[in-house]
Amino acid sequence: MSYYGCDRGPLTAQRSLGGGSREVQMVYHDGGCLCGNVRFRVAGAVLDSGYCHCRMCQRNSGAPVVAWVTFPAASFSWTAGEPRSYASSARARREFCPRCGSYMVFRSEEFPGEVSINTASLDDPGAFPPRMHIYAESRIPWFETADDLPSHPRQAPLAQKA
Repeated sequence: MSYYGCDRGPLTAQRSLGGGSREVQMVYHDGGCLCGNVRFRVAGAVLDSGYCHCRMCQRNSGAPVVAWVTFPAASFSWTAGEPRSYASSARARREFCPRCGSYMVFRSEEFPGEVSINTASLDDPGAFPPRMHIYAESRIPWFETADDLPSHPRQAPLAQKA
């Protein structure tokens, strides 16, 4: 049982395949805002993860970088509370708790089948280490990370996203 009363871990389901059935294990991850009012669950494989150094993420979070992890949008659901949404640009929106202001989710019209989650809003953020840096051209000069991850001046190349 997690701090917020949600079970975490594998979910077992029966799946029928050609007249027979077999057990399929689905792993899901829970997360939420600072005050606990808004909660979410995501299941499925990670599509990507990284650090974003763009000015919008910096301003939105008040931090020099935001760690994010991307999942298929169909695997994401809100489980408690109702977030608010802010159109941070003509092509993207950010979803946050209306009570405490915690930013949890980023959605882009460019990739409608994906949802990017602020890694720190997950109950177990350590399970999703970053794989790259994006928008490194906006990196604040005094901020460095001690890693050898690939660094992209802007968005990661699509081949790397696949």
